[in-house]
Amino acid sequence: MSCTAQFAKCFLCLFNFVFFIAGGAALTVGIWLVVDSSTFTNLVSKVDELDVLTKTDPDVIKTISYILIVTGALTFIVSFMGYCGAMFESRCLLCIYGILILAILILECTVVGLAFGLNNETEHGVRELLKSTIKYYATNEDKTEAVTLAWDAVMNQMKCCGVDNYMDFQLSSNWSTADKSIPEACCYKANKILQDPYCTTRPSLSNSYYMQGCYNALVNAIKENAAIVIGVAVTLAFVEILVIILALYLACCYWRPQHVLTCWCCC
Repeated sequence: MSCTAQFAKCFLCLFNFVFFIAGGAALTVGIWLVVDSSTFTNLVSKVDELDVLTKTDPDVIKTISYILIVTGALTFIVSFMGYCGAMFESRCLLCIYGILILAILILECTVVGLAFGLNNETEHGVRELLKSTIKYYATNEDKTEAVTLAWDAVMNQMKCCGVDNYMDFQLSSNWSTADKSIPEACCYKANKILQDPYCTTRPSLSNSYYMQGCYNALVNAIKENAAIVIGVAVTLAFVEILVIILALYLACCYWRPQHVLTCWCCC
């Protein structure tokens, strides 16, 4: 085997071994949550100061577990094919692995293309999706929903309120029955204490972010970090293309043609 083929084999083995472990871990956690979520939540709560999992609705945990199972299983299977194909020099497994990674790359490019090509429709869809989650937002006295915890974290971090503004919280039946106009996460704080104690009932530009939507804040954050986003996307695409090339290259290297059949990249 040539040096190039040896490098390709080592790279694919290492690359897929990492994802094999990651996929197996995600699959294990997902199955654990389905079978016995209480034990896992109690275990995590010992190291999680915010105690997020114990405050999260059981239905949300179940949905998360199914997502972990599906993504973990796919990652586990695909990486297993790549690892075994390279390690045991199986042309069949390498070809299937290369085709699967190519399909994933095409899917990613299609999603990005549609996002740019259907800009207005995409923006409207994202806004509606975000607003559909706000209806599950609970009052400050009953923060047991994962949606509430997630929105509070976003609003505190990005200094915003709602999707477009504070009026989005009127979509929440839990919130509309409360005597507050905005959540505490929308208010100005100093050392986690409200600067104005009447902020939640009488919001203004001087005591809150009540008119600053999180959608625009998110878009502006992406624009400000566009170089990082593009860099990560390009790096991901480059790694996927490299993996496809190496997998198909090794597939040809391990194919020992017989009779008059030849392979242009045979080692």
